[in-house]
Amino acid sequence: MSAIAAKLAPRLPFYYGYWMLPLAMAMQVGTSPGQTFAVSAFTPALLESLQLSESRLALAYMLGTLLAAIPLSTVGPLSDRIGLRWSSLIIIAALSATCWYASMVSGFATLLVAFFLLRFLGQGSLTLLSGNTTSMWFRRRIGRVSAIISIGTSFAFAYVPGMLANAIEANGWRSTYQTLAGILAIGLLPLIAIFFCNRPEDIGQQLDGWSDADRRSDVDSVVTEERSWTLKEVCRTKSYYVIGLTSAVWAMIGTGVVFYLFTLCADRGFESSTAADLMKTFGLTMLGFQFAGSLAADHLRLNWLLGLGATMLTAGLVVLAPAQSTFAMHVYSFLFGGGQGVLIATTGVVWVRYYGREHLGSIRGAVWCATVAGSGCGPLIMGSVKDLSGTYVPAIWIFTALMLPLALAAWWIRPPVTPATETES
Repeated sequence: MSAIAAKLAPRLPFYYGYWMLPLAMAMQVGTSPGQTFAVSAFTPALLESLQLSESRLALAYMLGTLLAAIPLSTVGPLSDRIGLRWSSLIIIAALSATCWYASMVSGFATLLVAFFLLRFLGQGSLTLLSGNTTSMWFRRRIGRVSAIISIGTSFAFAYVPGMLANAIEANGWRSTYQTLAGILAIGLLPLIAIFFCNRPEDIGQQLDGWSDADRRSDVDSVVTEERSWTLKEVCRTKSYYVIGLTSAVWAMIGTGVVFYLFTLCADRGFESSTAADLMKTFGLTMLGFQFAGSLAADHLRLNWLLGLGATMLTAGLVVLAPAQSTFAMHVYSFLFGGGQGVLIATTGVVWVRYYGREHLGSIRGAVWCATVAGSGCGPLIMGSVKDLSGTYVPAIWIFTALMLPLALAAWWIRPPVTPATETES
C-alpha cells in the first residue's frame, strides 16, 4: 500500500473500495494491447509491413496465445504472496516495455515473441489482476460493482479498435505501439503506484465498507461469514471443474467463431457489411446482458445465471451452424452475445462467492491459464476443419458438442459448505 493511499483513505467520506473501482476499470482498459479486438486493428499493417501471409500471421498469434498460458499459472500465486499492488505494477511496466518491443518487430519470430508477451501480460495477467481487485473489496455488492465496470470495458471494446486504426493510419503502426507504451508507463503506472491498496483490512476498513454492527444486523447476508478455500481443497469439488471448463470452452468457441466471422459470412454469400453489423448486435447484446447479469448476481443463484449463459451460447451455435439468412445470423449474434454477457457477469462473481478471497489468485489463476489456452485453440480448430472439409460447419457442431454437457451441468452446481468436504448435489 502506498503512503498516499494510507493517508487518503481515512479522509474520504466514503468507502475506499469505491475509489478502487476506477482503478480496476483503468486496468481493464489497460489490457487492450493484448486483446484480440486491439490486435486486429494492427493486422492489415502487419501483413503489409512484415510481408506475412494471413495464415502465418494467424499462426504467430495462436502460438503466442498458447505459449502465454504456460507462465500464466504463476501470476495468481504471485499476487497471493506479494499482493495485487506490486503484481500489477510489475505487469503494467512489463506490458509497457512489450508495446515498445512490438514497435520494432521485423518478422515472424519477433512477432511471435511480441504476441506471446502481449497475450501473457495484457489479456492474461492484467485481466486476472483487475478482476481480483474488485473481489478483494466487494462481496455482497460485487454484482452491482461488476455492472458498473462492465459499462466501461464494453465501451472500450467498441471504441479502442477505431481509435487505434485512426492512429495507425495517421502515424503508422510502429508509432502507435510506442504511444501505447507511453500511455501505460506515464498514465496507468503512476495511478496504481499512488492510489492502489490491496484490501480494505490494510487501511482499517472492512469488506463492502461494513462495520461490525452492520454485519451483526444482517444475519442473512452472504458476507456474514467468509470461508476461504485453498486450491487443493477446491480441486476436490465438482463445481470448480464445471465453472473452469465452461470458461475454457467458451473462450475457445468465442475466439474461434469471431476470428473467422467475416470469412464465414463471405462463404455463405452475405454482403460485406453483414459481419460488421453482426458485431454490433453481438457487442450491444453482450453489454445489455452483462449489465443485467451483474445486477442479478446479487439476488439470484449463481448456478442459474451460469446455466443461462452457457445455454444461450449453445443455442447460438445451434442457430449458426445451418444459418443461411441475415435474420438467422443476427439471432445467433443475439444469443451468443447475450450468453457471453451473462457468463462474464457470473464468472466475475462466482469465484469469490464460492471460494473466498484468501487464495483467490491461485484459484482463478489456474482456470485463467486454461481459458487463455482455450482462446488460442479456437481459431486453430476452425481453420483446420475448414482446410479439411471446405466449410466451418463441422467445427461449429464440434463446439456445440463440447458446450452442451457443460450447459446442462452448470444448472446443478452448488457452493461448497466447508473447505474440506464435498457436499454438492
